Amino acid sequence: MRAAIDIGSNSIRLALSDGTGRSTITKLADGIDRTGKLSPVGISATLDALREYAKVCRAAGCDSITVFATEAVRRAADGAQFCAAVKAEINLDVLILSAEQEARLALAGATKPDGAITVCDLGGGSLEVICSEDGKTPSYVKSLPLGVVVMKNKFNGDYRRAIDELPTLLREYGTVPAYPVVITGGSACTIAACMLNLKIYDKNKVSTRFTAKQLDDFMPMLLSPKLALFRPVCQKRADTVPYGAIVIQALLNRLGATEFYVSDASNLEAVLNGALDGTI
Repeated sequence: MRAAIDIGSNSIRLALSDGTGRSTITKLADGIDRTGKLSPVGISATLDALREYAKVCRAAGCDSITVFATEAVRRAADGAQFCAAVKAEINLDVLILSAEQEARLALAGATKPDGAITVCDLGGGSLEVICSEDGKTPSYVKSLPLGVVVMKNKFNGDYRRAIDELPTLLREYGTVPAYPVVITGGSACTIAACMLNLKIYDKNKVSTRFTAKQLDDFMPMLLSPKLALFRPVCQKRADTVPYGAIVIQALLNRLGATEFYVSDASNLEAVLNGALDGTI
């Protein structure tokens, strides 16, 4: 039995090779733009989740556990210190992915149509755009600190300002090939669950196609202060989902995309399937 754990900027996820998994909101990157460090509360929540996940892995008889971290830990001044604490307290080694590794894993793990593709991995700390002419090898990769936690901290509830400023922030991606768009990450999947009006999150149902107009029409709900009341499936991410929606809407406009796919599967599934075993 194999296991993989993704330590993200907003959540931590566990996947086992028997198809089971878990996800916990930890807000590890909360405040990182202001302090340059990981959130103390987020560190505590992440360590607690890792302890629980380690117990799950032991109970399942896992003979391999791969733990990796992305933008928040890579960027934070105390990222190495955090990894040392994980090793000392839980005896798990944490691999901090490079931006290139993260891009290749997102491309490999996403559920996507065959052929040329643009995978947009929207996390808590960053928005990574990866284009591939053959769907396998990246031909364009660029990551910017436009993740949902960063956006929440930057705009602090001012959705109008976020909507006005995102197009300018996205210009830094430059010219991106006009390929079909797949969006991954917890916020994108939660938005998909809200749009589908799911009562219980279903990773297979959210991994589907939407039109940009569907998102445009649903924006008032996604920006409503009563979002969690009307769509309980998003309750745990209610503070960041509005920013995810604003980023995705602006990104689709930037790319000129009239439709997009959402993929629950991403870098975690790629790692679980052995993508780090000497191939990336």
